[in-house]
Amino acid sequence: MEFRKRDDGRLFPPVLPNGDFIGVAHGSQLRQVLFSVREDGLYGEGVFLLWHEIAGVSITDAKGFQIRSGKYASGGIGFNAGASALLDLTGEIVTRIDGYTVDYCLMNRISYESKRKVLPSH
Repeated sequence: MEFRKRDDGRLFPPVLPNGDFIGVAHGSQLRQVLFSVREDGLYGEGVFLLWHEIAGVSITDAKGFQIRSGKYASGGIGFNAGASALLDLTGEIVTRIDGYTVDYCLMNRISYESKRKVLPSH
Protein backbone atom coordinates (compact mmCIF):
# COMPACT_ATOMS: atom_id res chain seq x y z
CA MET A 1 0.00 0.00 0.00
CA GLU A 2 1.27 3.45 -0.86
CA PHE A 3 0.66 6.39 1.48
CA ARG A 4 0.57 9.89 0.06
CA LYS A 5 0.89 13.12 1.99
CA ARG A 6 -2.04 15.41 1.24
CA ASP A 7 -1.88 19.20 0.93
CA ASP A 8 -3.08 19.52 4.54
CA GLY A 9 -0.16 17.36 5.74
CA ARG A 10 -2.26 14.29 6.58
CA LEU A 11 -1.74 10.91 4.96
CA PHE A 12 -4.05 9.13 2.54
CA PRO A 13 -5.30 6.53 3.04
CA PRO A 14 -5.81 7.85 6.56
CA VAL A 15 -3.77 6.42 9.43
CA LEU A 16 -4.97 6.34 13.01
CA PRO A 17 -3.40 9.04 15.18
CA ASN A 18 -2.23 8.42 18.75
CA GLY A 19 -4.91 7.93 21.39
CA ASP A 20 -6.91 5.27 23.22
CA PHE A 21 -8.46 2.59 20.98
CA ILE A 22 -11.92 1.58 22.21
CA GLY A 23 -13.51 -1.67 21.06
CA VAL A 24 -14.84 -5.12 21.89
CA ALA A 25 -12.16 -7.79 22.31
CA HIS A 26 -12.74 -11.23 20.80
CA GLY A 27 -14.69 -13.34 23.29
CA SER A 28 -16.10 -10.30 25.10
CA GLN A 29 -19.25 -8.21 24.88
CA LEU A 30 -17.87 -5.24 26.80
CA ARG A 31 -16.84 -2.12 24.89
CA GLN A 32 -13.75 -0.70 26.57
CA VAL A 33 -10.31 0.78 25.97
CA LEU A 34 -8.33 -2.09 24.47
CA PHE A 35 -4.98 -0.35 24.09
CA SER A 36 -3.29 3.00 23.54
CA VAL A 37 -1.83 3.84 20.15
CA ARG A 38 1.53 5.55 20.66
CA GLU A 39 4.50 6.64 18.58
CA ASP A 40 6.32 3.36 19.23
CA GLY A 41 3.45 0.84 19.25
CA LEU A 42 0.31 -0.42 20.98
CA TYR A 43 0.08 -0.52 24.78
CA GLY A 44 -2.67 -2.43 26.60
CA GLU A 45 -3.26 -3.70 30.12
CA GLY A 46 -0.23 -5.95 30.67
CA VAL A 47 0.44 -6.18 26.92
CA PHE A 48 2.47 -4.05 24.56
CA LEU A 49 3.50 -4.47 20.96
CA LEU A 50 6.12 -2.25 19.41
CA TRP A 51 5.50 -1.60 15.73
CA HIS A 52 8.34 -3.91 14.67
CA GLU A 53 6.83 -6.76 16.76
CA ILE A 54 3.61 -6.79 14.73
CA ALA A 55 3.74 -9.46 12.02
CA GLY A 56 0.54 -8.38 10.28
CA VAL A 57 -3.22 -8.10 10.53
CA SER A 58 -5.93 -10.59 9.58
CA ILE A 59 -9.65 -10.19 9.11
CA THR A 60 -11.16 -13.06 11.10
CA ASP A 61 -14.19 -15.28 10.46
CA ALA A 62 -15.85 -13.57 13.42
CA LYS A 63 -15.96 -10.32 11.40
CA GLY A 64 -13.17 -8.87 13.41
CA PHE A 65 -9.49 -8.15 13.25
CA GLN A 66 -6.48 -10.00 14.64
CA ILE A 67 -3.26 -8.04 15.08
CA ARG A 68 -0.70 -10.83 14.72
CA SER A 69 2.49 -11.12 16.73
CA GLY A 70 4.59 -14.03 17.95
CA LYS A 71 5.44 -12.14 21.13
CA TYR A 72 2.53 -13.62 23.12
CA ALA A 73 1.10 -17.16 23.19
CA SER A 74 -2.31 -15.80 22.15
CA GLY A 75 -0.82 -14.78 18.81
CA GLY A 76 -1.74 -11.12 19.18
CA ILE A 77 -4.70 -8.85 19.87
CA GLY A 78 -8.17 -9.52 18.45
CA PHE A 79 -11.24 -7.31 18.37
CA ASN A 80 -14.63 -7.15 16.67
CA ALA A 81 -15.16 -4.89 13.68
CA GLY A 82 -17.65 -2.06 13.72
CA ALA A 83 -17.72 -1.26 17.45
CA SER A 84 -14.47 0.70 17.59
CA ALA A 85 -13.65 4.32 18.32
CA LEU A 86 -10.61 6.39 19.18
CA LEU A 87 -10.39 8.73 22.13
CA ASP A 88 -7.87 11.11 20.60
CA LEU A 89 -5.34 13.24 22.43
CA THR A 90 -7.73 16.24 22.44
CA GLY A 91 -10.46 14.21 24.22
CA GLU A 92 -12.65 13.80 21.13
CA ILE A 93 -14.21 10.43 20.35
CA VAL A 94 -13.62 9.63 16.68
CA THR A 95 -15.30 6.77 14.78
CA ARG A 96 -14.31 7.73 11.20
CA ILE A 97 -11.45 9.57 9.55
CA ASP A 98 -11.99 10.77 5.98
CA GLY A 99 -14.83 8.24 5.62
CA TYR A 100 -12.81 5.26 6.89
CA THR A 101 -13.74 3.54 10.15
CA VAL A 102 -11.09 3.72 12.86
CA ASP A 103 -10.68 -0.09 12.51
CA TYR A 104 -9.31 0.38 9.00
CA CYS A 105 -7.34 3.48 10.00
CA LEU A 106 -5.60 1.32 12.62
CA MET A 107 -4.80 -1.29 9.96
CA ASN A 108 -3.43 1.55 7.80
CA ARG A 109 -1.31 2.80 10.72
CA ILE A 110 0.15 -0.69 11.21
CA SER A 111 0.92 -0.93 7.49
CA TYR A 112 2.42 2.58 7.46
CA GLU A 113 4.59 1.90 10.52
CA SER A 114 5.76 -1.43 9.06
CA LYS A 115 7.23 0.49 6.14
CA ARG A 116 9.11 2.73 8.60
CA LYS A 117 10.33 -0.13 10.84
CA VAL A 118 13.59 0.44 12.62
CA LEU A 119 14.68 -2.48 14.75
CA PRO A 120 16.18 -1.54 18.11
CA SER A 121 19.93 -1.98 18.36
CA HIS A 122 21.25 -4.48 20.90
